Amino acid sequence: MRYVVERDYLANNIEIVKREMGGVPVIGTVKANGYGLGTVQFARELVDNGIALLAAARPEEAAAVRNAGIDCPILLLSPVADGNEAELLIDRSITACVGSRDSALLLEETAQRRSAVIEAHLKLDTGFGRYGFLPGEEEEIAKLCAGLPHLKITGCFTHFSNAFGKDPSSVNRQMSVYREMTEKLEQAGMALGMKHAANSTAALRFPETRLDAVRIGSAFLGRLSVPNEWGFQRVGHMECEITSVKHLPKDSNIGYADLYRTPRDMVAAVVPVGHIDGFGLTKANDLCRPVDKLRHLVHAVKDFFRDTQIYGYLNGKRVPLAGRIGLTNVVFDVTGVDCRPGDIVTLDVNPLMVDSGVLREYV
Repeated sequence: MRYVVERDYLANNIEIVKREMGGVPVIGTVKANGYGLGTVQFARELVDNGIALLAAARPEEAAAVRNAGIDCPILLLSPVADGNEAELLIDRSITACVGSRDSALLLEETAQRRSAVIEAHLKLDTGFGRYGFLPGEEEEIAKLCAGLPHLKITGCFTHFSNAFGKDPSSVNRQMSVYREMTEKLEQAGMALGMKHAANSTAALRFPETRLDAVRIGSAFLGRLSVPNEWGFQRVGHMECEITSVKHLPKDSNIGYADLYRTPRDMVAAVVPVGHIDGFGLTKANDLCRPVDKLRHLVHAVKDFFRDTQIYGYLNGKRVPLAGRIGLTNVVFDVTGVDCRPGDIVTLDVNPLMVDSGVLREYV
């Protein structure tokens, strides 16, 4: 089993991003195991294709990139929580994130002990509700940073909560808050360095959000949360060998709970892939407002009337899943397809869902 990443598709997507940004520097985001493409491998491909800045969400991700010999600037998008993580940032020359008094003091104390100066970007919470200083704290931020000689602010950023929505008012509101906060910080005497706010969707849809740089991740994979109007190609697919081919008579059971019966005599191919590998996993419906429940119900009704069958691709033919997805195995109906054990079934799987233990292979 392997997850195959098409270099040509990825390179094409990178070129589209650079073209659309019109010269604005691109920060390649390699969080979440490189969006499922492998942290280090993904970072190398970005750098090799002209992306000169990188960002990660966790200290271990950023350290893995640096340990691989990639020497471009790397920004950590989340604040660290303890001294060991702060030490790691200093040792690997990783730009830190400061979003609170606690995170600033931790970095200052660690850098002072190491007789070092650590670079950091300020994180401003303009409406996302996670990390970051809030509006109204500008004077406190300026005083705090002025008293921390071992902490050097080289950037200032925020993150949009709804750049994929049809209504742009959320983005406009957050941009307005960001501008007000940065103006107040500069009036208080702070030099903020690189300003950045836009993720993939915002950078593509709202040019006014691009500022001094943009942070791009999902667009490189061609997996956007909005209609693809730019010609991105989806990057990546799973490949797995058939381990068994057998003939099943009509009305045979396949899988747990006796929920699937063969509608006719069937040739069945067993493929050793399942939930443990990320196949068939989806995001949970984790919203609880009445309107969200209603929206979920409407989608469920629509699904009832459309083809939601899961397919694989085998020797140039589309083959349907037979039965339920198991933890480690699935069965495909390969009736009429010439195949044998060892033949490859190709699956369209979102790389974010693929277990990190599955081999990533760039071709």
